[in-house]
Order: sequence, then structure tokens, then C-alpha cells
Amino acid sequence: MLTRLQKKFGKLLTILFVGNFVTGCGTTRAVFIHDGDLIRIGPNVKGRVYVLKGGEWVLTKPTTLPEGWYAGAVKTEEKPNE
Repeated sequence: MLTRLQKKFGKLLTILFVGNFVTGCGTTRAVFIHDGDLIRIGPNVKGRVYVLKGGEWVLTKPTTLPEGWYAGAVKTEEKPNE
């Protein structure tokens, strides 16, 4: 039979496991930006970005984006079927 201390320890482990599972799986979210809308970069934003080099878009290594910069989607025109 389990002692009182073992039962409390088991409950604590269960709570910690469930807490880690919920916070680990529920903190990622995506924000969709419509064409032409702007966003302002917040603090500690890190990621890879594309830069235009010689007429080609090249993906950079991970970088920190400065807080306060603006970013947004460029409105593109659809090409007619050729």
C-alpha cells in the first residue's frame, strides 16, 4: 500500500507533467497578415529572413531583428494564364 508521502509525490508529478504538457504545446501561435498590412517588430524577435542579392531572394542565417522595425506582406499581382 502506498504511503501518504508517496501519494502526494505522485500527485505532484502528475501536476508537473500536465502543466509542462499544456504550456509546451499551447504557447505557439501564428498570426496571419493580409497583403499590404504592416506589423511592428517587438522585443527579442529572432529568425531567418530573405534578402535580395543580385536579383535573387537568399535566406539568411538566424538573426535578431531590431525592435521597432516594420514588416509586412508585399501586394502581388497575379499573372494571367499564359
